[in-house]
Amino acid sequence: MKLATKLRDYIESAKLVEFPGLRSLSLTSENSLRVTLSKLVRNDEIYNPVRGVYVAKSADPFWVATALYSGYISLSSAFYLHHLIDEYPFTVFIASGRRASLQMGGHEFLYFKAKNYLEVEKGAYPVASVEKAIYDSLHHADLIGYPRVTKALHDASISAERLLRICSGEKSAFFQRLGYLLSILPSRDKEKERLMRFCRKKVRANAYLQGRKNGRYIGEWKLIDNVGREVLLSWWRQ
Repeated sequence: MKLATKLRDYIESAKLVEFPGLRSLSLTSENSLRVTLSKLVRNDEIYNPVRGVYVAKSADPFWVATALYSGYISLSSAFYLHHLIDEYPFTVFIASGRRASLQMGGHEFLYFKAKNYLEVEKGAYPVASVEKAIYDSLHHADLIGYPRVTKALHDASISAERLLRICSGEKSAFFQRLGYLLSILPSRDKEKERLMRFCRKKVRANAYLQGRKNGRYIGEWKLIDNVGREVLLSWWRQ
């Protein structure tokens, strides 16, 4: 069996292998091993997302993303895994201890700084709970857009207790944004009503929904909506 075939089959079986692990197989010289791996990558037979790491083409991208750097799947990628959106996420968002962007085949792995690791579900790979993904999305709406956050808030079954536990220690502006988004939803269940009442008690100084651009002032929430209600609910009007 050719060296290239042996290496490809081994990586396919292991799904993800670091270079020292391949070198320990003693199949050939180190130089020949590097040359053969480079050829497999060039021929698109395996992936090499970071230096010294080789990944099988059949490997689950969500698993790979959390195996490369520790963290958990969040934002719209978590919404997809929780069946809140149908669109497959070729950009996989990972809350981690670092910021990075990697390419692997047709996927981009985008790592952002995790605020905390509460409410992360463990399975084949760590995934933010619905409440955690919403919390992260409110901090990183610039990455996925407020309309997607608003849709997830509307469609998800949310535990107010869980979300409030994750939000403990947040400043008033966070609750003003959350409360405003809840207030414009086409419908709300008892848990979302409970959340909205809690947020209303947290209203303090004026805040912006996104950045510091001009927009419509919402007196109830002391919030400047500089995204626009029509944009926030664009998914509902389709």
